[in-house]
Amino acid sequence: MSHTHTLNPEQLQRLMETLRQAKLKITQPRMALLSILLQEHGPFTIEELAVRLGDRSCDPATIYRNMSAFRDINLVRHCDFGDGVARYELAGDDHEHHHHIICRRCHRLEQIDYCFVKELEKFVRDKGYAQVSHSLEFYGICTVCQKAEGITAEA
Repeated sequence: MSHTHTLNPEQLQRLMETLRQAKLKITQPRMALLSILLQEHGPFTIEELAVRLGDRSCDPATIYRNMSAFRDINLVRHCDFGDGVARYELAGDDHEHHHHIICRRCHRLEQIDYCFVKELEKFVRDKGYAQVSHSLEFYGICTVCQKAEGITAEA
């Protein structure tokens, strides 16, 4: 589900500065989580993050608490794909904003980099609302599952 990037030290420094401004300590587990999120992007479940951390002495409860704290200061975005599993990904700058398409059969996830909802979001801000955000995910059946099940794409 994730895609890999090289770790950008400047981005990591900006994230650490956000932690400092929010009065959150810079701990090894937080640094490790931020590094994973920067390099692999996600979205990840708590369990997937635990696997990626390996033996870095960070249990799932600690990961969950950190993801919750990161969400509170808008460092991560909570992704809800309707399956009851919480996933998290780094909340990027506006130019990195994206959505997802999820296969209903195999749960393959693809990123959609285009967002047409930004104009609606601006409309809501212009009405006086603050801290406006949106979430939009698409669901369908991927081409691999279509072939396997003999389904044809709808026009």
